[in-house]
Amino acid sequence: MVHEERWISTQCGRCYANCGIRVRRVNGVAVKIEGEPNSTMGAEGGLCAKGSAGIQVLYDPNRLNRPLKRTNPEKGLSVDPKWKEITWEEALEEILPRMERIIRDQPRKLLMQSSTIRPCRLPETIPFSAVTGPTSMFIGGGGLHCGQGAHPMAGIVHGSWSVVPDFRYCNYAIYFGASKGHGSGHSAMITARLAAEAKSRGMKLVVFDPICNFAGGKANEWIPIIPGTDAAVVLAMCNVIINELGEYDEKFIKEKTNGPYLIGPDGRYVRQKGRARGIPGTDVRTGEPVTYIGDDESNKPMVWDRKEGRAKVYDDPSIGDFALEGEYQYEGIPCRPAFDLVKEHLKTYTCERASEISSVPSGTIHRIAEEFLEAAQLGSTIRLQGHELPYRPASAVLFRGGQGHENSHHTCFAVALLNSIIGGCDVPGGTLGWPARCLGFPDTGKPRIEPWKGVDGFLQIEHFGPSSGAIVQGHGPWPVALPRNANQLGLTDVFSLAPFPFVFGSSDQEELWRKIGTDYRIEMMLVWGCNSVISTASREILDETLRKIPFIAVFELFNTELTEGYADIVLPDTCYLEELHWSEGLGMNFNHAFGMDDWCYHIVQPVVDPVPERREYVNVLYDVADRLGRRSHLNEAMNRLYGLEGERRIGPEEKLFIEDIADRALRNLFGDKHDLEWFKEHGFLRWPKKVEEAYWRYFIDARVPIYIEYLLDVGAKLKEIDGATGLGVDLSQYTPLISWFPCTIHRGDSEYDLYCYSYRDVLHTGSSTMEQPWLDEASRMNPYTYHITINSRTASEKGIRDGDLVEIESAYGRKVRGPVKLMEGQHPRTIGIAACSGHWAKGMPIARGKGTNFDTLIENDLEHCDPVSLNLETAVRVRVRAIE
Repeated sequence: MVHEERWISTQCGRCYANCGIRVRRVNGVAVKIEGEPNSTMGAEGGLCAKGSAGIQVLYDPNRLNRPLKRTNPEKGLSVDPKWKEITWEEALEEILPRMERIIRDQPRKLLMQSSTIRPCRLPETIPFSAVTGPTSMFIGGGGLHCGQGAHPMAGIVHGSWSVVPDFRYCNYAIYFGASKGHGSGHSAMITARLAAEAKSRGMKLVVFDPICNFAGGKANEWIPIIPGTDAAVVLAMCNVIINELGEYDEKFIKEKTNGPYLIGPDGRYVRQKGRARGIPGTDVRTGEPVTYIGDDESNKPMVWDRKEGRAKVYDDPSIGDFALEGEYQYEGIPCRPAFDLVKEHLKTYTCERASEISSVPSGTIHRIAEEFLEAAQLGSTIRLQGHELPYRPASAVLFRGGQGHENSHHTCFAVALLNSIIGGCDVPGGTLGWPARCLGFPDTGKPRIEPWKGVDGFLQIEHFGPSSGAIVQGHGPWPVALPRNANQLGLTDVFSLAPFPFVFGSSDQEELWRKIGTDYRIEMMLVWGCNSVISTASREILDETLRKIPFIAVFELFNTELTEGYADIVLPDTCYLEELHWSEGLGMNFNHAFGMDDWCYHIVQPVVDPVPERREYVNVLYDVADRLGRRSHLNEAMNRLYGLEGERRIGPEEKLFIEDIADRALRNLFGDKHDLEWFKEHGFLRWPKKVEEAYWRYFIDARVPIYIEYLLDVGAKLKEIDGATGLGVDLSQYTPLISWFPCTIHRGDSEYDLYCYSYRDVLHTGSSTMEQPWLDEASRMNPYTYHITINSRTASEKGIRDGDLVEIESAYGRKVRGPVKLMEGQHPRTIGIAACSGHWAKGMPIARGKGTNFDTLIENDLEHCDPVSLNLETAVRVRVRAIE
């Protein structure tokens, strides 16, 4: 008999898109999940397989229900932990004394690892850093790692975390290793909905990718490419457009980029008073003094006014016409506009050269460049909400596939250059960063995200990027901080353009720490929702690094490879259907609609009560703050971060938890009418977007770089540090002219003749979803998820047949095995492995023993990182053989 039946509006938690969903609950039991039909944060009622299968996370009998303590002192891969059930009090008694001692001694001895695939809690965990002080940080990533090159580029060029085509108006989209609208990711179901609609109305999609599967399989044209060579193709396209066809958006280059800035013989901006002196500041992550690149208003970059024939500061209102080409003199210094240098540099990237590097036919590169330019409709405009705006219905985007290499920073800026030369940045039809600008809910003007003209005239924003290290905290990626050696374990002080550190899972960590003079090591690791053993790099490397950490505590839903092999304490976490969160929309970087689709602000709310011994991670952190006697530090940090003032301000010793804080914060954002009870009833708030929010570029007087001058000063300082420490940094990429650089995979032994890579599977989010039976069933039906893929002709040459068990071996001797699937839609020099499978943990019996773990093949050390962004090289040179 049905005593109670209702639909509860909340957010999905099976990837970082956090789509709007509604859950049907009957007699206290959740029985169905579907997309929220009235929200723009999703497919307007549609939902992916992961979201539908989320109900199986809630009721999985393998879920953790009580705290566990390791009784086996041995740690390692597949070691039996010999768990003992304990109480929460006993667990906290193990954790708190260690944490208290470390905080008092050296907070960076505490390594905090957070998940990006369950991000709805992230803004609520940020204030906890006020309790601990500046700890070490290791982001788990969504399977492999986060977008080390893509995020800084998106921040500097688009004021955002990522980029996407403006599907509503785009007619021609190019993907470089991206899956926007065809897989998991930022705003996953929003992009799926909009991409499908764009395709149905005739948008052409061109995909450069080693495999013709998810995005490639739905493209109008799939172009196979060797991994790590995307920048060569992109720069050749730029060369065709600028130098051969002689067309570009002159207004955009002159007014919205540093193309007119005069460059002296040293490669730097010519300024009013000589070389930039730097800007003193404070690192928001550590509170330590740093120097940012640039100078104050008294020493601006110069441009050449063609109309008057003399140099002026870049923002002089009397400038008649910016010079983009030519040779000039200022104060006796010979100089040329940055665009002139870029244009000349591009001539070295012929289609023939790019073809030799990438294997893409030169004629194809030339044709795609011509089509892209034609589709851009230079000079056209569109009228929206009474505003006349440039209309550029062509877009190029990349993400993990294109940026996941040792040339990541330059590759990402190459794609940004391609968009810039057609003027297609944050205008209708072009490439959008989202959401760079939000003027807030009409009644309150909150939450507000407002980019502005910052140092040296460049786009500046208060969040996103390596300088902040956290959502909605401090300033974003511009201005760039100069490197310094502050003896930090993460090395992000030395590599100032790197959003996240690689070193906590690297094979050379001890050598690097010794060289920079760090005299302490990690003594405790606190992990939430990460499984880095299987999802970062070689498990042997992770095994070595994790076994050195004396104490590890993990909040988890299931026992994983990390908990079973290395955790001393495991704490049973709640899932998204059992908890309340209100702040994911605050950062607005993973899941909001872009273009002119309405704003929606959701909360996550419990559909059912959790099993009594499962506790919500954020509330546990708040409890820890109380027990450490540091609640006042936490409360003050929350007041600052959430903007709580007056009666909503949290008192120094008030012991509030998520529900109380959510009510104050929501009323602060949206007014007293929209309190927590209102959001529980309605689930989300929706309001119209303004054109100056959606297409903000020409409403903001700010520029972006097509000549990345900051790399000169960063490189010079890094050279000093390298000389003093002997780190062995490759400084060749610290050049302002965007270039393609070969990676270690391009210099591989010919015996290892194939490039092996991993790709995102639409059925899964990293390593976290393979325990759900519905997804496992679909994965077994799908011929790719649990199989290694190889080109049919290549397989035939090697005597490999469809279904054979094969062994893949890297040039470093790392090996994996799995069944093979032959396919025509694969570059003949590549091997593909889907998702992040290959589980062996006993706590995940559905996932255990299925698929092949690609990450086992990855090296993790400084040599295999982009020397600018520290992006790991995510392709591997291998050889393959069939196993009899």
